[in-house]
Amino acid sequence: MGNQLAISPINQFYLFGSSVSRANYDINGTFNSSVQGFRPTRIGNPDAKWETNITTNVGFEGTFFNNKFGIVFDWYQKKTEDLLYAPELPGTAGAADPPYINIASMENSGIDAEVSYKNSWGDFGFNGSVVFTTYQNEITKIAEGVPYFDYGGSRIGAFTRNEVGHPMASFFGYEVQGLFQDDAEVASAADQAGAEPGVFRFANVDATDNEITPDDRTYIGNPNPKFTGGLNLAFTYKSIDLTAFLYGSYGNDIFNWNLWWIDFWPSFQGVKSKRLLNESWTPTRTNTDVPKASNTSNFSTNTQSCSYYVEDGSFLRLKNLQIGYNFPQSLLSKTNLTSLRVYVQGVNLFTITGYSGLDPEISTSTDYDNGTDDRVLGVDAGNYPMVKQYIIGLNVVL
Repeated sequence: MGNQLAISPINQFYLFGSSVSRANYDINGTFNSSVQGFRPTRIGNPDAKWETNITTNVGFEGTFFNNKFGIVFDWYQKKTEDLLYAPELPGTAGAADPPYINIASMENSGIDAEVSYKNSWGDFGFNGSVVFTTYQNEITKIAEGVPYFDYGGSRIGAFTRNEVGHPMASFFGYEVQGLFQDDAEVASAADQAGAEPGVFRFANVDATDNEITPDDRTYIGNPNPKFTGGLNLAFTYKSIDLTAFLYGSYGNDIFNWNLWWIDFWPSFQGVKSKRLLNESWTPTRTNTDVPKASNTSNFSTNTQSCSYYVEDGSFLRLKNLQIGYNFPQSLLSKTNLTSLRVYVQGVNLFTITGYSGLDPEISTSTDYDNGTDDRVLGVDAGNYPMVKQYIIGLNVVL
């Protein structure tokens, strides 16, 4: 299968345009006039072609015991080659838009499974199913001579790194070993800019020297879950019905970018977290992971991407719960109604999670830096919380 994405139909062409702000010059030698010219606005790539997807799928489906028990199982592997990507160009290329080029390859694999059971015992009926999905992602190629590229700009640099042999959009930065507790610990640790009691102590991953440098950055999280699943339940008893749907995700990490704004005093002085007030490090409160409340902004406080922001994003949520009553035909026969049902429904009634943010069910994050539109998997930049709803409904069939 092939995929050309939503790239522009003019991707193959070199284009030129003019504007007073970017394509003018005082060619007449005076300061009060200018001549409008032309400049490149798009770089063309006539060699771009469709992405290629090679998919292998092996599975089976069956029902047993008079259709009471069912199972669906699929194993899949999807290899995508010639991925289309518009690379960032150096400033020497000018202000022309870059073209999409075929630059990378990636592999996805996993299983999809569903197990269902339905039966009835007199007036009581049951219908339930469990859905289970696993997903593994690996970048197998980026570009010739390019082993990785970082993505997503922010006030502390890029959060993610895309590297051959690793999952897409993996979180990258310094591993926090804890907080420096005293001057003696600072003196015995690897040299780290801004080190003092109460600030982050980063791991010396490189270990080839006694200094914390960019080479000590490492992979600190994976936004891709180990598995996701859902549970559908339906019960009936005479004219009463009850349905429920639970959904969960396990093993994915979230980069809680909100912490930069609320857990550090120099990150714009405004509304701060209770953690900063009640749990930040002091000489008498050392059993904490929250750095001390300081107005100093440096390498050891709030200027680096690090594991402090990475949290377990696993959760289980009751997405829907509904109970209804169908009025019997003995009552409806006296009216012109074919059926009448009333129900009460709850949506997103509870979520079980260890994540400290507003909502663990996030996919992409938009505009987390200074105004540009970036979308990064698993970054929480103020995700709006899931709304809890209570609904009363009436279904009428004439």
